[in-house]
Amino acid sequence: MPRMNELLINVLPEIPELEGVDFSAYHTPHIELLKAFKESGKRGLSEFAEFAGDRALVGRFLISVLQYLLIRYRRFEDESTEIPAFKLFLTLKGWLKEHGFEKDYRKLLHSFTGYIVEIAERIALRGLGIVYLEEARKLAIEAEETFGEEYFTMLKERAEESLNVLYEQHTEKGKGEREC
Repeated sequence: MPRMNELLINVLPEIPELEGVDFSAYHTPHIELLKAFKESGKRGLSEFAEFAGDRALVGRFLISVLQYLLIRYRRFEDESTEIPAFKLFLTLKGWLKEHGFEKDYRKLLHSFTGYIVEIAERIALRGLGIVYLEEARKLAIEAEETFGEEYFTMLKERAEESLNVLYEQHTEKGKGEREC
């Protein structure tokens, strides 16, 4: 029997970091569908959506995976969930918008932008990619423009401040190397 990680990577091959996540507490009513999809030899989200035949089901499934990753991140401070959660959020953004689930995307944007900014900061501070923080800043701006709430303005400013600190550190590091 394939592990949940294998089943998820088969659907989301662009997120190989799912391999490092502990999915032992993740339960989905779609396990048989995931197994059948893997056995079919098909791979990827578009193929999975076609195989499942129900885009709404696929959207709910992906959202449940994102929620699980964020629960592990918050409750257990599980660093292995950070990059997969970030990438899955961006995947969901595109997938939901592309398939007419704009309202569901707005709910995700409203509910999870704070987590995404926090995760991006942690990823960037560990030197794993400033691009995550730049993308989180864009999401915070999108949320600010969409909802007009002060909370999202604060998230945008937080992301910008973190970016400025990282850029300054990078600049200082570059100066020090040239002086040597």
